[in-house]
Amino acid sequence: MLCLLLIPTTIVYCQKYHTSKMYIEAGSGINLSYFDIGGGSPGLSIQGSVLFDLHPSWRLGANAGFHRTNGRDEGTPNAAREYEYRSNLLELSVKGVYVVRFKRYPTKKWRKKLEPRVFATLGLLQVHSIHNQQLSTNSNDNGSPIAPFFSGGVGLAYVVNNDLSLVMEGASNISTSDFLEGYTNILHSTSTDMFHTLMIKFIYKVPAAWN
Repeated sequence: MLCLLLIPTTIVYCQKYHTSKMYIEAGSGINLSYFDIGGGSPGLSIQGSVLFDLHPSWRLGANAGFHRTNGRDEGTPNAAREYEYRSNLLELSVKGVYVVRFKRYPTKKWRKKLEPRVFATLGLLQVHSIHNQQLSTNSNDNGSPIAPFFSGGVGLAYVVNNDLSLVMEGASNISTSDFLEGYTNILHSTSTDMFHTLMIKFIYKVPAAWN
């Protein structure tokens, strides 16, 4: 009789534990691009994600973004060349997030409010348009307009309430292309293009009834 009473309770508990939760993340920030022209010039970045719980600490989902990168040779070792560019990059990727939990430590109010996180993305960058004074057209003529890329970073979320959090994220984005600004120097370029991002986002936990 005791076993019969425990079985339904166990089934209900397991179903609740494995119920998937959906999160919407969105925000904006700046990027610092390190291409063949200029170096570290700030530009606008916008990102949005839809993530699902795989485990209380693991989330996986889709990520989309827009990055306006720009730079100029002024103030760099190539200042005499006087090149400058503005490049628009569209991002579509898969994002995985690991949220650090403090369950094993004594309960503290600040530990309930703060959630460190580590994340990585894998996807594609599309060079949407390039405005480069050295190019005759606004296209990426010297390479493919689509480039695979990988990014990794860390973040810190502040839990406002059960449904809303604010997070700051920093990431490094490494592409397989050396033409994200429409230019490359074959003689002196030893690595592909990369850029860093610093983002401020909100995280909204979608009500269970909508999942």
